[in-house]
Amino acid sequence: MDHYSLRCLSCGKSYCDSTSGFLLECKENHEPAFLRTDYAAKQLTIREDNPGIFRYEDWLPIRRIISSTNRSIMFQSEFLARHLRLENLFVVFNGYWPERGAYFETCSFKELEALAVTARIPDSESNILVVSSAGNTGMAFIQVCSEKGIPLIVFIPEAAIPSMWTTREKHPAVILAALQGEADFFDAIELANSVAEQENFYPEGGAKNVARRDGMGTIVLAAVEATGRIPDHYFQAVGSGTGGIAAWEMSNRLLEDGRFGNNKTRLHFVQNEPFTIIADAWQQNSPELLPLEDKEARSRLSKVHAAILSNRKPPYSICGGVFDALSDTRGFTYTVSNSEAKEAGNLFNELEGCDLHPAAEVTVAGLIQAVEMGRINKKEIVVLNITGGGVKKLQKEGKMIPLEPDLFINRKDIAVEALVDQVREYQKIKTT
Repeated sequence: MDHYSLRCLSCGKSYCDSTSGFLLECKENHEPAFLRTDYAAKQLTIREDNPGIFRYEDWLPIRRIISSTNRSIMFQSEFLARHLRLENLFVVFNGYWPERGAYFETCSFKELEALAVTARIPDSESNILVVSSAGNTGMAFIQVCSEKGIPLIVFIPEAAIPSMWTTREKHPAVILAALQGEADFFDAIELANSVAEQENFYPEGGAKNVARRDGMGTIVLAAVEATGRIPDHYFQAVGSGTGGIAAWEMSNRLLEDGRFGNNKTRLHFVQNEPFTIIADAWQQNSPELLPLEDKEARSRLSKVHAAILSNRKPPYSICGGVFDALSDTRGFTYTVSNSEAKEAGNLFNELEGCDLHPAAEVTVAGLIQAVEMGRINKKEIVVLNITGGGVKKLQKEGKMIPLEPDLFINRKDIAVEALVDQVREYQKIKTT
């Protein structure tokens, strides 16, 4: 028997994943809603003999264990905590920081989701996995799929190319495609969705994929493993908000476990000005995103420091999405400027000793703002999700190999069928 099932948050219908394939949404006709994983094990068991995130095997929707030791590392902050006058500030670090035991060679927490998603793929699957990315997700899937020989195509906007690298040779079955013509992340999502509908392809699914969410949810499990209790506050910069939803879902599982306290973790989501569509909607208590014209959205996105926080259509209103997570936890949102983010990143590096991704800098700036607003009691347990860092440390070791796209696609002149034929032919040539 499977150790988990999938439950629709709208109609309650339950599915067996092993007989459903790679299910991403309910088959019934109703409002948009997430599937959520229900595990047979209602209490968390940490399996010390398993590698990396697979120590939490019972609470991951997986079919196999992948031999990767990567997982979030957790430490109690001394210097940033003292600066902010917080007694229980815990940093969950996802990046490259060997001195702390962190070895994500893409320097990003997106490796958590790539590991969990690929471990969920059926053994019989031979089609091409389709992923869209603003940068970090694509790198994580390229890294993991290259190591495991899993057929993959990743769509990114051309602007993301300078920030793309790998630390190992890219597998011939792995394709990187870049969208030209001032394309952004949403354009990559739309094209990826179109390609995934074609024969010989299947979608990774983004936020709809329970493995992606539960993989990122292991961040909360790492926090609880270190502190022994459910945290009072959780901070993260958000583009889609998927990582925040994952933290909410995993915290609720821990509540049901009953051994780690009965408090509900309050979510704090941070966005980078001037592209702050989640914060704008939440601060008006709107269950829907506020209208924003395409031209204005692109203009705002071009001005943000943290380009990966660039999802124009995050899962905000969907049943089980961002609005529900913030509502259930009485959460807060924050908006921070580029200069505030950079100052916060410099402060973290100065006090704690590691460079941060721009998105992680945004997170630290949000924490500073929350402290200044008096939203945190100094004795409460605060988890700061550092979603990426250590690029400069990795650079010094000379491990980074720049990723060059295999295909370039003009955003304004896309013929999906012709593109699909081109991809099939390209992969045939590369893998024979």
